[in-house]
Amino acid sequence: MVKRKIFIFMFVLLMSLSLANSNDTKSNLEDMFDYSYLLVPLAVKPSVAGTLRVIEHEGIKTIGDQNGNVIQLRGMSTHGLQWYPEILNDNAFAALSNDWGANVIRLAMYVGEDGYAKDPTVMKERVIKGIELAKKHDMYVIVDWHVHIPGNPLAEIYSGAYDFFDEISNLYPNDPYIIYELCNEPSSNDGGIPGGGVPNNEEGWQIVKSYAEPIIEMLRKKGNENLIIVGSPNWSQRPDLAADDPIADSNTVYAAHFYAGTHKPDPNDYVMSNILYALEKGVPVFISEWGTSEATGAGGPYLEESDKWISFLNKQNISWVNWSLTNKNESSGAFRPFISGQHEAASLDPGEQQIWDPYELSVSGEYVRARIKGISYQPVDRGKSIIWDFNDGTTQGFVVNSDSPIKDLVLQNEKKRLKISGLDSSNDVSEGNFWANARISADNTAVRKDILGCEELKIDVFVTEPTTVAIAAVPQSATHGWANPNCAVKLTEIDFVKQEDGLYKATLSITTEDAPNLGVIATDPNDSTLTNIILFIGTDNADTIFLDNIAIFGEKMVTPVAHAPLGVAKLPSDFEDGTRQGWDWDGTSGVKSALTIENVNNSKALSWEVTYPDVKPTDGWASAPRLILANINTTRIDNNRFAFDFYLKPERASKGAISINLAFAPPALGYWAQVKKTYDISLEELQAAELTEEGLYHFKVSFDLNDIADNKVIGPDTVLRDIIIVFADVESDYSGKMYIDNIRFEK
Repeated sequence: MVKRKIFIFMFVLLMSLSLANSNDTKSNLEDMFDYSYLLVPLAVKPSVAGTLRVIEHEGIKTIGDQNGNVIQLRGMSTHGLQWYPEILNDNAFAALSNDWGANVIRLAMYVGEDGYAKDPTVMKERVIKGIELAKKHDMYVIVDWHVHIPGNPLAEIYSGAYDFFDEISNLYPNDPYIIYELCNEPSSNDGGIPGGGVPNNEEGWQIVKSYAEPIIEMLRKKGNENLIIVGSPNWSQRPDLAADDPIADSNTVYAAHFYAGTHKPDPNDYVMSNILYALEKGVPVFISEWGTSEATGAGGPYLEESDKWISFLNKQNISWVNWSLTNKNESSGAFRPFISGQHEAASLDPGEQQIWDPYELSVSGEYVRARIKGISYQPVDRGKSIIWDFNDGTTQGFVVNSDSPIKDLVLQNEKKRLKISGLDSSNDVSEGNFWANARISADNTAVRKDILGCEELKIDVFVTEPTTVAIAAVPQSATHGWANPNCAVKLTEIDFVKQEDGLYKATLSITTEDAPNLGVIATDPNDSTLTNIILFIGTDNADTIFLDNIAIFGEKMVTPVAHAPLGVAKLPSDFEDGTRQGWDWDGTSGVKSALTIENVNNSKALSWEVTYPDVKPTDGWASAPRLILANINTTRIDNNRFAFDFYLKPERASKGAISINLAFAPPALGYWAQVKKTYDISLEELQAAELTEEGLYHFKVSFDLNDIADNKVIGPDTVLRDIIIVFADVESDYSGKMYIDNIRFEK
């Protein structure tokens, strides 16, 4: 540690002297983070680079290709494959390789948390599928044995590691595409298991090292020369410990992980100083996981801090992989999440065009894509909200309008776009005379979109050859059924640009002046919900066109949610003081609607609105309302149950179920303890439930605190930092209100 402090001091001193002798007015940190390294050449692919080797370049250990040339890997990590296996599809891997320019992808195979230890056959199959897709699309692939909870790689749950890597190496002997990551994040988090964690010191590194060495020896004896990544204590923030006692293997690198909102891009800060120390001591560092958010996955994204980190890594030729390829509702997720009442989750399959639309990416996703490609980052305007994207393979309710003068139109979904055929005789492309043209409408749509503040409607139009297309629109709501369009909006030949799939694309914009009903609905505070749209379509002798990404746009559309006052955290929670008594949306909640206090069953209750998505994610929690009472730091004492009153006021509820889950965050049990049995409400049997005088369905929900998953035990004095309640969607069509009241422990 003394040596390390001396090194950091000398580094900062040298930086200061360098600045003093120059005319550059930048600060020390700005000089260190040379922003010219943000824009770097496209990453070199495995088909060119071949087998990876640890080499020395300019006095620093780094990664080289088969010819000894330096190579940097830049790419993405999946989220847990037990939760988000949808990312394992050909279109996604093609998009990452070609459109994003990635030359590496990391397969995060959790072992605990319902991962490999629970179902090794399924998880192994997913890893193998990911390897095959990565090789097909010319990306290195990191096979990540995801040590997370508990944090000791020698814990019993990880006992299958040796056999797993033995089997993968038998399937892919000495395969240059494969990189083995032996333990993701060793940590002190014991998961409630005695000896389940490793200390943040030299002893902790010795435990990690003793785990890794036999696996590395086995791989090498079999002739596998692959690059190997080994994690370090404290969630892989201590490559300095590895540097003081490295593994005796010439092709092993050491993981370092950071999150830009938690770990400062500063040579004096904990993580970066450890990286610098490791480099100075002559060991190679690999950033196998980093995020634009805080370490929790929430907050941010912190793009300024991320720029500094990326500049540093690129300049040092340190390879990096970003977390993560998910549409989970967390800031570090690369794709648009499901938010009830706002937007559907982006599909993890970009479709046959093999490109995710910019609006399908989160802010983090669009930023990291630019940094992988080494191009300037141009943020998209988030004032746009897509209503119909056709990504589910259907026409999403669009049909030939009953008043259409042309009846023999054919509407179908092709390549996740709305294909409209039979337009040969619909050829008036003037601005004013559109009445004889074909009409389509979204009569059968399930969409109910609040467009308050909308200023413009945009539609992506695709044609086989550049031509003229004219479209007029009549948006409709429950009370604003019709207002004649003022004009049709035209696209001409010069507006269309050829796409990779051979079609030509242009974006048509319809304003509130072009379609008066759009302005009427968008300014009506009592009825601003779009329920349908009628489109008049004219073409210049084009029989077929495609529509996609029918979206609304407006700076005033994004309005803050007005919650009831948070109040002071309190348990029991009865909400009689008119506050939420500390209850809030958890950061990863799939619902972020207003939390209000309403009178229900002669009592005040916490209330919110939710509509579960039609296209279901694999993880039923991704779209779920997820309430948290944070930092309550309570105990159950001698109580055996946790209970509350729950009410439903559905607008739609005919199939599936709502599965209520209860979890706690006890520090002594690894910050997670989930009650094993859920409380399930069948929507098909809803009529049998108790009804209140107001006509709400009432459920007395209760959980057994002596039946905790993973053999954990919540004792009478176990401190429960947080309480989390999750209302998971089980193939349901529920839309409406939910209420919760009288949240309590009971005997």
